[in-house]
This record gives sequence, structure tokens and C-alpha cells, in this order.
Amino acid sequence: MALGFFMVPPGYTGPVPPGYTLVEYSNTQFNFGGADDDFVIGSDIQAKIIPETGYDTLDYSGFGRGIRIDETEGTVRDANGIIASLVANPVRGFEEYRGTAFDDVLIAATGADQTLRGNGGNDILVGGVNAELLDGGADIDTASYANSAAGVTVDLRLSTAQVSAGDASGDTLTGIENLTGSALADSLHGDAGNNVLIGGAGADALVGDAGIDTADYSASAAGVTVDLAPGTGVGGDAEGDTLSGIENLVGSAFSDHLYGDGGVNALAGGAGDDTLRGGAGADALDGGDGSDFANYQGSGAAVTVDLLAHTASGGDAEGDTLAGIENLYGSSFDDHLSGDDGRNIIGGELGNDTIVGNGGDDSLSGEGGDDSLDGGDGNDRLVGGDGVDTIHGDTGNDSVDAGTGNDQVFGEAGDDNLYGGAGADTLDGGDGNDILEGGAGADALIGAAGIDTASYAGSAAGVAVDLATGTGAGGGSDAEGDTLTEIESVMGSAFADLLTGDAGANTLWGLAGDDVLVGGGGGDLLKGGAGNDRFSYAALSDSAVSGAGKDVIADFTTGDVIDLSAIDADGNGGNGDTAFTFGTGDFTRHAGELRVVTAGAIQVVYVDANGDKAPDFAINVIADHPLTVADFLL
Repeated sequence: MALGFFMVPPGYTGPVPPGYTLVEYSNTQFNFGGADDDFVIGSDIQAKIIPETGYDTLDYSGFGRGIRIDETEGTVRDANGIIASLVANPVRGFEEYRGTAFDDVLIAATGADQTLRGNGGNDILVGGVNAELLDGGADIDTASYANSAAGVTVDLRLSTAQVSAGDASGDTLTGIENLTGSALADSLHGDAGNNVLIGGAGADALVGDAGIDTADYSASAAGVTVDLAPGTGVGGDAEGDTLSGIENLVGSAFSDHLYGDGGVNALAGGAGDDTLRGGAGADALDGGDGSDFANYQGSGAAVTVDLLAHTASGGDAEGDTLAGIENLYGSSFDDHLSGDDGRNIIGGELGNDTIVGNGGDDSLSGEGGDDSLDGGDGNDRLVGGDGVDTIHGDTGNDSVDAGTGNDQVFGEAGDDNLYGGAGADTLDGGDGNDILEGGAGADALIGAAGIDTASYAGSAAGVAVDLATGTGAGGGSDAEGDTLTEIESVMGSAFADLLTGDAGANTLWGLAGDDVLVGGGGGDLLKGGAGNDRFSYAALSDSAVSGAGKDVIADFTTGDVIDLSAIDADGNGGNGDTAFTFGTGDFTRHAGELRVVTAGAIQVVYVDANGDKAPDFAINVIADHPLTVADFLL
């Protein structure tokens, strides 16, 4: 007696399973019934298949690629689309579905008891509401209750696992390695093998038993926080979960926090910006996509982690392997943490740490302890934190906040911003046009090569800074006790400052407050900022008539004043310190005349000191009003 029908297209010359009747199809609909029928699909078939009475089996075991049989949808699909339609029968459907030797998905409907056999491949078997036999067959197979309207309890330790509770009550499972629960509260228990447990939504109990078991949250609609040490989960599908006997975790597509225990764990973050903390044991940390952290804050000893060399040792890092990790948190001890050629965020925590960014635009933080930070290539952000830190920006345009303590900061190549913070710091800009702000304490500001600026913008009181003598002063201000070397520009505070240049070309910027700016020799750029500011000159040589040596006052406003009172207008000391005379029109061959000539947006102040009708001194002024005698101290 024939076991069933082996359906093939016309012209088929291949083998026929023993005991089966070969059927060449030329129509598009098959209607079998009466006896127990097996429909064995040996090759591609575009057909409508209608089961009737008897025990009917739809068998794709001879098919050449993986399929998805979905009785609820009434289709059989492969990667190319629908290859068969299962026509609904008011009496009954197929009693058994058999998959291929490849990866299949078999989904039962809500009818009578059925059997799903995955055969070979990594299959997913989805039972209906009645009692089913789910037989995974060979390879790694999953029984899924994701569609269940009630929570399920599944225990794979039984010789033939029985499912109790929920709509799947009474199911029998064999050859099943992995479980997927419902959207409600499930209890999923693995066996002695390696199981993957997917609780889904709801407060689930996930028990791994023996073997290397994994709790998988990859389908969660929100980020999860799971800690294997206490066996708890919060957020997303992990909310309310309890875990025991679980070694590995798979996170969601969002930002997850996955924490291992004292054993060997594999933590996979997936997409999102994840934080992975393996704890003790030789752990595998895989951040996946996103900007991910390996966290060693709980380590009982110092760690050494190098993202460029892909090595980890010491403390909780001993034996760890890291992949897809961009960022590091160190321990409370003396760590050595190194980035790679990408953008890294590295925090040293406590201890005297050595942190190297290597390539990329990195953010490095020493936090507590006496730390050594080196940004490497790229435009880096480096924060020393507490302690006496040594910080090297290396190449790139770096930003440094040394924090508290007597720190040493070296900007090196690039246009750097260096901030010393509290303590007596040494800031060395190195190459490039750097901005140095010492903060509180008696700081040494060294501009080195480039056009460098000493900034006192954060000072709590007015400052007095003299580039000619290289000194800073001002009781209670950030400039008190400072020394300045190779500094070309000074930015004052929000209070009343006295800023004095040297013989070179300086930029002096008072910011807020009633400031006094003394450019000295060279072509200076003077900006008073807010407040009633005074631009003071002591000699005709302080500003040239033309060329690079001529000063520019860039923001003269009502209330400001240009102070020439220290200059003897006619240069004749025998008749005392004479004042300049403000007038209009051309010079009249009288010594000590001052004229203002408008040239576009610039008003040029000219002085004829010797009466030869040729200017001996000039300033370019950008003002918000025409200059009058009231704008000068003559």
C-alpha cells in the first residue's frame, strides 16, 4: 500500500521515496482525502493543497531550501515568496507538518492536535492552542509560544518535555533546545544542554539548569538591565524577570546594561549604546553596534585593557575578550586603559591610572588618583579629575580640564584649550594657537610656539596681567601668583581688569567690567568688551602710523576713553607735559595736534607731535559713534 503521494513537476526524473506514489502535477489545486494521506513535496510547486478527512501530512523533507509553513496564514513560503497555498477546510486541516533539512518555521493554527517536525536545520516550531507534538529533529531548534494568550510553563529537563499552563497546555516537546515564552509571565526551564531562553514581555522565570545557557532579550522593545549575580532584570522585556543558571546574555536593539556574575559569561549588547560588565571570570564582551562600554568598576584588582591590541588582563579583565567595544570604565585601582583608532570614552575611576586614547577624537577622564593621560591622535577631551595629574594632548586640537591638584598639562601639537582648575598648575601649550586658563592657584602659563592666549574669563575677581614682565596679580583673582611665558594675548575677567601687553603684537580683551588696556609696543588689537574701558598709551612708539605696527581698537563705545595723557604732546620736556589739541581739518604745523579722519567704517586717530604736518602716531578705531574730544584724555 502506498504511504502517500510524491508530487513533482512534469518531466521529473529524480528518485521517489520508497512506498510513495509519484504524482506529476499540471493543475494548480490538489484535493486529497478519505484515507490517511502524505503529501511529499520533492521540488518547487505552485499549488493549492486541500486536506480532508484522515491523518494528512504535508512533508517538505525533500525540498532543497528552508521554508515557512504558516497554517494561520494559509501559505508555504521560501525566500522568494509564496510557493503553495493551504486552502482552509471546514472539517480539518493537516495533522502533521514536516520541514526540510534546512532552517524552517512551522506555525500551527488553532484547530485539532497536530504534530510539527522540524527535521534538519535550526527550526522554529510554533504550536497552536491545543496539545501538539513539537519535534525539533536534528540541530538547534526552538519551541515558540510567542502567540500564546496566557503564560506558559515549560521544563525541558523531562525525558519528553511537557508544557503546562497557558493555551499550550499539554504540548509534548522533543528535540527542542531553545524556548520562547509569551507576552505574559512565563516559567521556562532548560535542560542539561545549552539552551536559549526568550521570556518575552511579562515577569518571567528563566532557569538554565546545566549547560551553557543564554537569556535572549533581542526582541525587547526597550532597553534592559540584567544582572546575573542577583539574577534580576528591569526595563523592557526584562522587567520583573528572575534568572538562575544563566551564563550568557543577549541585549536588545536599544541601550542595555548587562552584568555577569563570578563565572564565565558571554554578554552581547546588540544595537544601542550598551554597558557590559562581565565581573570575575574570562568573559566574552561583544558590544555590537552603537557606542558600547566595557565596565570594570567592580573589579577587586587593577585591570589592563587595550582596545587596539584586543587584550585584557588583571582583575576582572583577566582572560576577557572584547569585540565591538569602544569605551572603557576602569576599577578603583591603578589601571592601564588604552583606546583604539576610533572615538573612545575612557574613565579611570579611582587609582593612579594610565590612560591612552590612541587615534580618534577621544574623551579621557582620570577621575580620582594621580593619573597620566595621553590623548594620542585626534581632537581629544581630557579631564584629570582629583589628584596630581600629568596630561598630554598629543596631536590634534585638544581640550583639557586638569581638575584639582597641582597638575602638569602639555597641549603639544594643535590648537589646544588647556584649563588647570584649582591648584598650582603648569600649562604648556606647545605648537599651535592655544588658549591657557590656569584657574585658581599660582599657575605657570607657557604658550610656546604659535599665537597663544592666557584666559581669565572664569576669574571671580578682576586681574592685573603684564606680558612685559610675565606676571599676574589681583587679590582673590585667578591671576594671583601666575607667571606667563611666550603669551601673545590676554582675555580678562568679568570684572575691572588691568591688561598690559609687551613689545610685540598683542590681543587684549577686557570682557565685562571697566577695564584698562595698555597695548605697549607692536601692533595691538584692543577689545574692551562691556563696561567703560580705557585704552591707555604711554609713548608715541606704542602705535605706528601705518603697517603692522598700528593698533586697532575694535569695539569703542560711549563711555570708553582713549588715554593719551601720559604722552608729552610736543615732546619738549622743558615746557612740561603738554596736552594734545583736538581739531578738524588738516594739520597746521603746530606741535601736539590730534585729528580724526574717517575711512569707511574705521576712524583713524592721527597725532602730529613735532608740527611738521605729518602724523607721528595713529590708531584705527571702530566705534559706535563719531569720535569727539570727549572720547579722549589728552
